[in-house]
Amino acid sequence: MPTLLDLPIKRCRPSEDVVPFSECRQNFSSYINRPRETHRPILITQNGRATSYLVDATDFDALMDSIELSRDVEISRREFAEGKGIPHKEAMRQIDAHIKSLSAKRSAAI
Repeated sequence: MPTLLDLPIKRCRPSEDVVPFSECRQNFSSYINRPRETHRPILITQNGRATSYLVDATDFDALMDSIELSRDVEISRREFAEGKGIPHKEAMRQIDAHIKSLSAKRSAAI
């Protein structure tokens, strides 16, 4: 899983990556490829205001994965601080028991 430092997506450069909607619409085929090549989103404006970003799908997936991982880590930290964590040995015992249970079910099904 990528970390924030590994993400391919880069910040938008206002001098190059801000495009009015009308221009984007007229030259959409050229703009749709640019985020994949530069790994920078394109900010689309309408009436001089920011409205949307055009982002490469792979970069967006990596960004969402990173956000989800960060959220999971934060939840884990909060739960640990509240005393809801379990010792490592107990976690490993539970995992081993679960794996053995799955293995037994699989063997019984065959």
